[in-house]
Amino acid sequence: MPRAKKVDVELEMLTAPAVVDEPLQANKEEDEIPSTLCDPPAKPKKKATEKQLEAMRLGREKRDEQIRLRKEAMEQEKTIQKKLLEDKIIKKAISIKKKEIKKSLMLDEISDDETPIEEIKSSIKAKPAPAPQQQAKATQQQVKTQTQAKAPVQPQPAPKAIEIKKPTFYFV
Repeated sequence: MPRAKKVDVELEMLTAPAVVDEPLQANKEEDEIPSTLCDPPAKPKKKATEKQLEAMRLGREKRDEQIRLRKEAMEQEKTIQKKLLEDKIIKKAISIKKKEIKKSLMLDEISDDETPIEEIKSSIKAKPAPAPQQQAKATQQQVKTQTQAKAPVQPQPAPKAIEIKKPTFYFV
């Protein structure tokens, strides 16, 4: 189409009155949205049958029962452990008390030496002070002679160093 004719056609289209008969709506083809862009329609949920509902209820009851049984078993285990610990602590406390009583009885059994202090002082002054090595030998000889002299009387065993410690108890 030559240029002059093309311009005439465009001018005619612009100046011509619009046809009012046609509605200003778009075609149906343009209005539709492709189905790939839309969400699929939501399907209604299936309702559970009576048997299914009953099975779910029984399952929940069974689960709750198992949870309860596990809790009870844990509580029983804790009480048993606590009881065993208390028994062990009591046994230890009793043994400590027995040891303390034995120590006090040993102290009570040791007789007080009734020799006057003046006699001991005079015997120490009468003898000259020997050298340290000789002194140790002399004390050993004195001990032997004293034990031989007191043979009829049973000598008391010398008590070991006694340390009295306060017992500590930890209750949990």
